[in-house]
Amino acid sequence: MSKNALFKGLEHIGIKTIEMEKAITFYTEVLGFEFIKRVKPGEVELAFLKLGETVIELVEVNDGKQFSDGVVNHIAFRVQDIFKAVEWLKGHNVVLINEEPRAMGEGRYNFFFRGPSEEKLELYQE
Repeated sequence: MSKNALFKGLEHIGIKTIEMEKAITFYTEVLGFEFIKRVKPGEVELAFLKLGETVIELVEVNDGKQFSDGVVNHIAFRVQDIFKAVEWLKGHNVVLINEEPRAMGEGRYNFFFRGPSEEKLELYQE
């Protein structure tokens, strides 16, 4: 299987923030990002903003760990078929954070894994 058939592009870049309102104001008013939406799929609130074709996801920090895995929390890659992409990663002995893709509702899925320097990466399917 061609890797080009699995990986379609950069989905978003996750950035941790301690104060969500302050971060949204900064990215929209100072840097010119367009606010897309806020969601709370679990205990952590997320805010999505867009500038050109680049989307950032502000990730609320509420667990006291603040920046244990860096301020840039993760980079997400858009995939056509997340289940095939996970099998591809397993076949290449990639370190997996999740066991299986996680359903996020409305037909969306995500899956976290590690890059060669322990960086946190995500697969995202909409």
